[in-house]
Amino acid sequence: MTTPDSSGNELQELTDRELLEELTATDLRLEDLHHEIRRRMQYRAAIEHRQQQHAEISRMVEHLDQAKVDWQRVRDFFRESIVESQDPWNSQR
Repeated sequence: MTTPDSSGNELQELTDRELLEELTATDLRLEDLHHEIRRRMQYRAAIEHRQQQHAEISRMVEHLDQAKVDWQRVRDFFRESIVESQDPWNSQR
């Protein structure tokens, strides 16, 4: 690695065109680095999102395993629904 003094001396020896080429190469490298950082951040965010989804699914499965169904209530609900669908306005004639 060059020291600040030696780097300054090297730069002073470059022509204007060479300095501009170095600057362009540095800008391209910086753009590549930014792109790689964004790619890694998106990748990590996707992994984290997937982990959160898996955790939520696991909680749902656990909840469903613990849920108890009152089949009498289900039956009553469907009976009431059928009656209402046959007479939606609950008309009394």
